[in-house]
Amino acid sequence: MNKKTVRALGLMSGTSADGLTLCFFDISAKKTVCFKNYPYNVKLQNKILNAKKMAAPELSELNFELGRLYAETALKFVKEFNIRKKDIAVIGSHGQTVWHGPRAKVPNTLQIGEASFLAEVFKGIPVVYNFRTADIAAGGSGAPLVPVFDKYLFGGKKAMLLNIGGISNITVCAGKKIYGFDIGPGNSLSDAAVNILSRGKKTYDKDGKIAASFKPDVKKAEELCRIFIGSKPPVSLERSLLAEDFVNKHFPNLERKDVSTLNYLTALIIAKSVKKFILNKDDVKKLYLCGGGVYNKTLAANLSVLLPGVKIGSTAEIGLHPLAKEAAAFGYLAWLALNGKPGSCPAATGAKRAAVLGCVIKQ
Repeated sequence: MNKKTVRALGLMSGTSADGLTLCFFDISAKKTVCFKNYPYNVKLQNKILNAKKMAAPELSELNFELGRLYAETALKFVKEFNIRKKDIAVIGSHGQTVWHGPRAKVPNTLQIGEASFLAEVFKGIPVVYNFRTADIAAGGSGAPLVPVFDKYLFGGKKAMLLNIGGISNITVCAGKKIYGFDIGPGNSLSDAAVNILSRGKKTYDKDGKIAASFKPDVKKAEELCRIFIGSKPPVSLERSLLAEDFVNKHFPNLERKDVSTLNYLTALIIAKSVKKFILNKDDVKKLYLCGGGVYNKTLAANLSVLLPGVKIGSTAEIGLHPLAKEAAAFGYLAWLALNGKPGSCPAATGAKRAAVLGCVIKQ
């Protein structure tokens, strides 16, 4: 990249469906200019989490509802931070994943949030969306897509970058080698339990306080962990398989104390995957956390205990806010797409080739 300043606006709404994060990212300087998360109300969050059960008319309506919301929120964001439209080289919108089925008979994925509304509001600025489909068409799983961004930031260094959203996924930078994969549940298990226990009034265990109030059933967690450990990376997962259905099946008489066990189970799955698929072959001793899970103090504490030889920190240590990273990544991937450059990492998705990701709208 030349020395010319290139800045992209990235939008991300993760599998937890807790809000829309926007990040104005300076690609040339590799740093965040500004970012903000705009939470969804509980009604919209539950609507999104149940989107997989919707009939086509309802899903189509939600697609446009989110598209309008993204455009309105992006406009609010640029005004709030005094961002001039002429300084935005490209906009990248990941959209909201409502289904991800790379292992289905016909591999598929679906992200909604109609991007045409962004293009209408930001006329003259290219908008890139629908990032995952090109990788699936190339034989990949369509996720994770952040490793190429991690390579841009950490190429040549040794580090693990663990994103804990609804699903946990990891990127490994081991010198010139880079790879990554979805691990399993991130916040999804404890989020689902809290949602069930509160009858939809609460959607997550803030700071891991409920989990910290009880001792986990370690034996049960170890038994359930066997369900997840075994699949050889690259792996890409659908959130719904790791949320309410799982909790209802394995905790039919759910109690508050079970949130502690689910928290420990999540940390155990992550730790065992890191040991089996990373530490057994690469000497990487630093783990950076990002995503909403970084604020779950109990989860972070469990990870520290289960990974004693690994130094755990936050991406904030390297100047990238843990909640901004994924939004920044899709701004960067949008810039790659605009320039016809591959944005996927076959070592992370299993694709036959690196693909240019996303569809571009120019008005």
